[in-house]
Amino acid sequence: MKVQRLLAVVAALPFALAGVAHAADTVETWDVGATDVDLYLGADGIGPDADGRSVYGDIMLGYGLVDRLSAYVGATLSANDHFADGNADVYLGVFGTPIETDHFDLDLFLDVAAGGDGFDDFALTPSTEINFDLDPDQGNWGLYVRAGVPIYGEPDETDPAEHVRAFDVEINPGTYFTLGRGHQLLLEFDLSFHPRQEEHTTHVGGVAVGYNIVLAEPIELINQVYVDIPQGDEQPAVGLFTGLIVTLPSAKRDRVASLTP
Repeated sequence: MKVQRLLAVVAALPFALAGVAHAADTVETWDVGATDVDLYLGADGIGPDADGRSVYGDIMLGYGLVDRLSAYVGATLSANDHFADGNADVYLGVFGTPIETDHFDLDLFLDVAAGGDGFDDFALTPSTEINFDLDPDQGNWGLYVRAGVPIYGEPDETDPAEHVRAFDVEINPGTYFTLGRGHQLLLEFDLSFHPRQEEHTTHVGGVAVGYNIVLAEPIELINQVYVDIPQGDEQPAVGLFTGLIVTLPSAKRDRVASLTP
């Protein structure tokens, strides 16, 4: 069950601005002319720290441009657990698969995201995913690792009124198990490395457990529990979300097919 969607990477990028955990999954470009619609609802920061709790919704539209090349655009709306202090993030990008075999895939991504007050937070993120499948079409078990480098601006330590370019390195190793036709269990870990102007820091994120079910040929149900690993003075926290992925042929392609003798 090779999921034809991008949320696994897309969510990791704008949510770096919004502070929401991303989905554990592998990725694959959409068929040429296929339109993908993803809708997610979730809660993050569930735990003793009341200030860290939030709720959010995410919608993404994707389209298969040509063979093994797709594009997407989406938005994330978030608020605190009292449904106040609303915030919006938007993102768009392209991704492709230059190497695709029965057992090994290489995917490349370029994402642009903006969020925060007045969309002051901006990030440009190139990333890649390497995927190994024991059987073709994710028939049994596989491993994957994603690596991204968000590039953004942050206040200068010597002059907070000025900004300098900065970047992080984000790494997400994961594995999946196909339990049966249309049922897949995923386990993913995330960490990031932050080279700063005066010091370097490594942040251990957490562990995500996902359970994905194909409800019908074009519809998939996505569920995830994310457990944050506390560091230093951090409090333990849990994130939950569920969502639907619908992938359908485009109206344009259907019309062309209907007019073809």
